[in-house]
Amino acid sequence: MAADSVVATPAARRAMIRERQRDLYGTTLRALVNQLTEDYGISQARLADTIGISRPMLSQLVSARRIKIGDIRAHTRLMILDQRRDLARALTERPEVDAILADVAKVQQPWPHHHTFIRDGWSDGSTTSLLRRVASTEQLTAAAERLQDEFPRIAGVLRQAAEDDDG
Repeated sequence: MAADSVVATPAARRAMIRERQRDLYGTTLRALVNQLTEDYGISQARLADTIGISRPMLSQLVSARRIKIGDIRAHTRLMILDQRRDLARALTERPEVDAILADVAKVQQPWPHHHTFIRDGWSDGSTTSLLRRVASTEQLTAAAERLQDEFPRIAGVLRQAAEDDDG
């Protein structure tokens, strides 16, 4: 066996995949899927149908047999559902929750556009540009400092915008 090859047990491989998911999504897909199914009151199968991936694929993602969602539209739908979790928890009528799920299932436009990974989180040129238009370098830096402890990824995006400021 070559010195540079690594043999990982299935458990070690799943641990590596979960760590990579944390890097990509901020949490494991198991945790995210469990939160979404609980907050929306739906099954994992319904979640898979809503975001537009096969049920077996979602199962493989949750069980850390796969690292990431390959379809950017499915990823977008998952992120939209995550953003609307508070709303879903507050709703008391099943038809209202079903309406959210139906709307999200129709999303076809990937989001965010042209994203790139920066050290502290996801950013895209349009977001950075918008931040530079609405705040000065000093304001962006101050906001990043205030958010660093609780929201380090958002702080990273603000710092990136402050560093890119031409003004």
